[in-house]
Amino acid sequence: MVDTTDFSSPTNIAWSGHVGAVEYGGGDRAQVVIFFKKATPNPAKSLENGRPYFDEKVFVRIHPPGERLNIVERPAKGEDARRWPNQWAQFSQNKEQVPEGTPIGLLYPDKPAVEATLRAGGVFTIEQCADLSGHAIESIGMGAQRWVNDAKKYLEYANKGVKAAQFRAEMDEKDREIKVLKQQVDHLTASIEQLRTQGAQAADLSTIQAMIAGAMARPQHLPNQGFDPQLAQLNASSAGARKRQRPKLG
Repeated sequence: MVDTTDFSSPTNIAWSGHVGAVEYGGGDRAQVVIFFKKATPNPAKSLENGRPYFDEKVFVRIHPPGERLNIVERPAKGEDARRWPNQWAQFSQNKEQVPEGTPIGLLYPDKPAVEATLRAGGVFTIEQCADLSGHAIESIGMGAQRWVNDAKKYLEYANKGVKAAQFRAEMDEKDREIKVLKQQVDHLTASIEQLRTQGAQAADLSTIQAMIAGAMARPQHLPNQGFDPQLAQLNASSAGARKRQRPKLG
């Protein structure tokens, strides 16, 4: 069972395929989570050895960003590594444990004091800063509300940038499609002009259909696989000759 005493009640389910992990207290990914080792007394071994004896155990410290008085600290459980895999991997590799997101230092690159203040309050990402609670803003103190507002604007502009890039990619794809269609139309126009200049007054329907299908790069479903201007001219001339030789009635 997952420990539900960390914060209030379940707030979300983070789905990964058909498997979901319940998130608590504003969402697991929003929490500041630190795994660490701590020496804990072992009364049985202390009595057995006649001296203080300690075991080294892994603990976890959890709190919402900016809320330094709302901290849960307890021995880590197996579920914790699955709830916070990124922080657990960092702990296992002796790296600094920070949540996923945009580093808070990018909010004010020229103001390291602001970054230091926010990190001291447990705010490590711009996403965390944008979602600070009223209690966290009050706890951090002067300037916190403005930093939260700026963090929200930063993310808003960043999202617009992503959407703009997607829009440009879609427009580029449409431009490529229009270019291909224009080339097909030009090819069809040139074929018709060639037919006209060679004196063929009327081509049969299947020939015209073949020309259009070829220009539009569609599969052929017709007996003739292409257009032969010379053959079309011969067909037209033969048709004209037969018409002249046909006996008149009456």
